[in-house]
Amino acid sequence: MYTLPSKKSYHHGNLKAALIAAALKELAHEGIEGVSLRSVARRAGVSAPAVYRHFADKEALLVAVAAECADRLAAAMMAAVEDAPAHPLGRFRAIGVAVVRFAVANPEHFRALSLTGLAERAPTPQRERERLWAEAQQRSLADAQARGLIAKVPLDALMLTADSAVWGLARAIIDGRLGDVDDARATELAIAVTGVLGQGFLPRP
Repeated sequence: MYTLPSKKSYHHGNLKAALIAAALKELAHEGIEGVSLRSVARRAGVSAPAVYRHFADKEALLVAVAAECADRLAAAMMAAVEDAPAHPLGRFRAIGVAVVRFAVANPEHFRALSLTGLAERAPTPQRERERLWAEAQQRSLADAQARGLIAKVPLDALMLTADSAVWGLARAIIDGRLGDVDDARATELAIAVTGVLGQGFLPRP
């Protein structure tokens, strides 16, 4: 998480990062429509003209914020896949755990990604990489179904259920509805929730 340095400590190397951090805080309080370059400059403790050295307008700033959020989340998920078991269901569960842990470590980034219209602003090459990665995960699940490793439920329904459970848990944690949750506890909760998804509700023989 970025910290906002004092005005005197700004230089060309960190002002852009500080403005993105300030924009994340503004988004959390005001939403996309309420953010302005002036409000971000005020929160960052710099003059409005200073913002224009890095961002031509509000849209350019939002694109940078979206890219920052998407990059961090993608890195967390890809690292989880690399460390996950070979079983496709194990990899799928590991991604869910990674999303929850990401939210706890980066609550402002997670809240920003949850805002309608922000993730879609990430640069096109970045969104294309995300699309290809998601398609690869879906192919892995389809292959697992064909091999009898997971139940043959419609993949769209499977993905929607998993996303709803994981993102819902992450949001409940960062909104404080589950009390004080650190990384270890978040991991426990995510493992429990993804475990239920993996087992299903029906009794086993």
